[in-house]
Amino acid sequence: VQDDYCSGSVMSERVSGLAGSIYREFERLIHCYDEEVVKELMPLVVNVLENLDSVLSENQEHEVELELLREDNEQLLTQYEREKALRRQAEEKFIEFEDALEQEKKELQIQVEHYEFQTRQLELKAKNYADQISRLEERESEMKKEYNALHQRHTEMIQTYVEHIERSKMQQVGGNSQTESSLPGRSRKERPTSLNVFPLADGTVRAQIGGKLVPAGDHWHLSDLGQLQSSSSYQVL
Repeated sequence: VQDDYCSGSVMSERVSGLAGSIYREFERLIHCYDEEVVKELMPLVVNVLENLDSVLSENQEHEVELELLREDNEQLLTQYEREKALRRQAEEKFIEFEDALEQEKKELQIQVEHYEFQTRQLELKAKNYADQISRLEERESEMKKEYNALHQRHTEMIQTYVEHIERSKMQQVGGNSQTESSLPGRSRKERPTSLNVFPLADGTVRAQIGGKLVPAGDHWHLSDLGQLQSSSSYQVL
């Protein structure tokens, strides 16, 4: 049996051991009985051994393939775990990025609201300043009008005063003439000095007399100086 099987193919070690055991058992049966006893059985045993050897070979191939598949599975599992960890890290970074972006967005929104508030405040201040400037300009215009009116009134008062001085001078000259005519023994040289009041080109009023007419509060009086000079400190705008 072993020779017939070995002639067909190279047996595996396991099947070869099993064939040796069967061959020894066939020899014992042939020795005890006859070769005819195992003649019909031998082809069946050989066929069974061949099938067994084929199955064992396929099983070994399957075991090799299974081992390769296990290695591939381990590699795939390792790669899967690595990619899973990378994906988890990427998701964590993405979440952190979203949180940072949201925080930055909130801060920017706060800044925008702050700047809008400042802009509204500045616009309100600018409007108030513009209104204040407009009121000041109106006030300045009114003050200019008041000043011009006061200046005109002051000029008229000075003119009235000059006219009054002229009338007083004329009255005094007339009075002195009458006194001199009534007192013939008096010398002409003893007559009082006449009051000469006349306006100057610079707006002042000058009077020539024995004393100077100067302002004292709301009244005018004569000083011991020899001239009268009154000038206006106002200027027409």
